[in-house]
Amino acid sequence: MNAELILIIPEIIICSAICLLILVNSLFSSVRQYSGLVIGALTMIGCAFISLLFLLDPTTSNIFNDHYRIDHLAMGLKLVTYIISLIIFAGTKSNKENADSELFLIQLFAILGVSILASANNLLTLYLGLETLTLSMYGLIASKRSSESATESAMKFFILGAIASAIFLYGVSFIYGLHGTLTFGGFNDATTNNSIEMQLALAFIICGVAFKFGAVPFHSWVPDSYQGSSISSALFISTVPKIGAFALIYRLLFESFITNVEFWSLLVLILGLLSLILGNLIAIAQDNLRRLLGYSAIGNIGFVLIGVSIGSTDGAVASLVYLIIYILMTAVAFMCLEVISNVNRAVVTLSDIKDLNSSHPWISLIMLFAMFSMVGIPPFIGFYAKWIILSELITADMLGIALIAIIMSVIAAFYYIRVVWYMYFEKSDLPIMQGKSNILQKTSLSIIGMSILVIGFYPSPVIDFCKLIISPFLLIDK
Repeated sequence: MNAELILIIPEIIICSAICLLILVNSLFSSVRQYSGLVIGALTMIGCAFISLLFLLDPTTSNIFNDHYRIDHLAMGLKLVTYIISLIIFAGTKSNKENADSELFLIQLFAILGVSILASANNLLTLYLGLETLTLSMYGLIASKRSSESATESAMKFFILGAIASAIFLYGVSFIYGLHGTLTFGGFNDATTNNSIEMQLALAFIICGVAFKFGAVPFHSWVPDSYQGSSISSALFISTVPKIGAFALIYRLLFESFITNVEFWSLLVLILGLLSLILGNLIAIAQDNLRRLLGYSAIGNIGFVLIGVSIGSTDGAVASLVYLIIYILMTAVAFMCLEVISNVNRAVVTLSDIKDLNSSHPWISLIMLFAMFSMVGIPPFIGFYAKWIILSELITADMLGIALIAIIMSVIAAFYYIRVVWYMYFEKSDLPIMQGKSNILQKTSLSIIGMSILVIGFYPSPVIDFCKLIISPFLLIDK
């Protein structure tokens, strides 16, 4: 038992940090405004360091009666989660509103859910991590207590999330009835896996996964949540949960049901194409900046799902590379909004960033980096994200899908460049916008913003890292 507990040190640290933060906020109300940031940041630094040590160990361990798995994928995804979370903590305002809503505390619960998803080796453990993450997201969206829009968005998300969870559990019940086990390694009966019942179960599970990713037609919560929640909450829910969703889809489809690849790859491809097309087309008509980023997220998730639909090792690697790069770009965009916003003047529509270059030239430049990267303009890192997906599609003889992806990327360029146009070429009659950000926020934004350009010149470490944590022997290349 002691050896097993050592392997879950990151999760133990997060649970301890949650308890400590609750105690500190209860006993020392005067430090509530900064306690979440300090405890959260220190927790992420410690967890990232331990995950890196575990990642250097090539051994794989199944613990807690095969309910939990410690391997390269688990520790790699946890490492990414903790680093991204640390950046988000540094870029989030430590104001009274965030302190009163226990924002950092809820985020720690969500990070714990992602950690469980990354190491789950049993469908019930997977569901435990999934619900820990999802329930935390409900709280994050509703944390803006004074906003009717936030309450409405949280309620919609809660209802849709409950339905998606029920659909997911219905598929799990089919699998248990067919195989008599919930452990991933027990789904190896070829006859059962090719049955109609198994395909129906996979269809239910993929619907649940699509909701967590925010893929069409389970996407309606994404723009509502981005718009209704505070910018601090939107910054988190647009990034970290996506890593948990990838862990969910990889553990289920690639590790457990790779023998059904011909069936589920078609379903995932359809979801990916719908997300790619509808997300980008609807984003064109958006004037609300956060709704625009929400529909942009749906379109980008379409790219991830198309890579997954290839059903090969290289396809999974390409999807993970794209996802990590997308998370970086989205984090930069929302951190820019967080830095320039204040209580008296919120950044809501495109009109609110008119002539931003005059008041915030450096922030405008970082935002330009993010938008150009999302378009896929070299040498920004977004170019390599799209390139690796398109090259894998062509290698897998999916030329038609690659052409659709290219066309939708060109269409998406319109609304990304439109944001740049408003910042640099539209003049505003309003007074110069003054945010109330601190030096930590500006520094972290500058570092991650410049990384979009720097990594674009040398993307190999990101690609090599993704290849390292994806286990090739588990997959069957087409």
